[in-house]
Amino acid sequence: MHVAFMAVPAHGHINPSLALVAELVRRGHRVTFTVRADFADAVSTAGAEPLLHESTFPSGEQDWPDDEVGAQRLFHDEFLAVYPQVEALYAGERPDVVVYDIGAWHAPVLAAKWGVPAVQLSPTYVAFEGWREYFGLNSEVRPEIAAMDTEFADFVAAQGVSLTVDEIKHSPRRCIVTIPRSWQIRGDTVGPNYTFVGPSIDEREHQGKWTPPAGKKILLISLGSAYTNRLDFYRACVTAFADLNDWHVLLSVGGFIDPAALGTVPAHIEVVQWVPQVNVLATATAFITHAGMGSTMEALHFAVPMIAIPQAVDQFLNAPRIAELGLGTHLPLEDATPTRLLADLHHITTDPTIATNLANFRTTTQSSGGPTKAADIIESLT
Repeated sequence: MHVAFMAVPAHGHINPSLALVAELVRRGHRVTFTVRADFADAVSTAGAEPLLHESTFPSGEQDWPDDEVGAQRLFHDEFLAVYPQVEALYAGERPDVVVYDIGAWHAPVLAAKWGVPAVQLSPTYVAFEGWREYFGLNSEVRPEIAAMDTEFADFVAAQGVSLTVDEIKHSPRRCIVTIPRSWQIRGDTVGPNYTFVGPSIDEREHQGKWTPPAGKKILLISLGSAYTNRLDFYRACVTAFADLNDWHVLLSVGGFIDPAALGTVPAHIEVVQWVPQVNVLATATAFITHAGMGSTMEALHFAVPMIAIPQAVDQFLNAPRIAELGLGTHLPLEDATPTRLLADLHHITTDPTIATNLANFRTTTQSSGGPTKAADIIESLT
């Protein structure tokens, strides 16, 4: 088959698909992946042929919106800008099936226009019974969002496609979910068009390797790739862990912060702007994280206890869930003092209940089917 992957250009939206790409290529299928140039290496390392397009999404050190209207506008503008580019990229050869990320709204529209099957690949929570009430979405829609929805629906109708806005944005006709059902909110109420396969974790060779120092416990600190402009927080971490000489602290500060801004730090604290996260988590003892879904699933895959400090979007759902399920602690940013950080680290690395819960969750995540099960589903569509 020729399988076309489509996603918005963000690590949390592309990384969950890479192991599936590699599995499909291993089975002999041709995989193309429409991406922005800065993600070309990631998809080509997995075995896909990158097809490049321009994007309206933030990149590098650009700010990401943290309000509802701004977030909707981000995806809306990307849809309008990318749709004609991707349509042109496949003008000479339509794929046999389209696999698309939750933010790639152009993908199901194009698949319907081409008359080929499509399946969404969701790296996060999916619609469940009563989800609108749960998230307080039954109130009147804000005028700015309503106007975008009208423009969106008009554009889709002009393509001769009968998909509704809800089907494209919230309720896909077919969906593979890369989290375990046990992590899904109200997982027992999710409809049959969703198949939970658990996280698809690969080595991400394009990100490089990190070699841990011998004989030390490893603490990884990372707030992801978007909301990382948190100099005061990083300073609090240096203060908190300055005397932990039996640990090696790997502190990733992201693209906004120059590591030199932290001044002189103890020798056992390594300050960098980027880490090969999967590679590090494979040997980590503890993880201070923003609780993005990708990072959370990676930590659960390796049974690494977490201190969850959420910054945006689904992180505010994941962080309390980590605490509720006994997999670590939830620490709001405003409460992340040196004293509290040190206390939480001691707690998550010494509590036997947390260790047991993590071991059980690791078994669940690694036995959910992963990319093998997802590839079987895609092969069944044609």
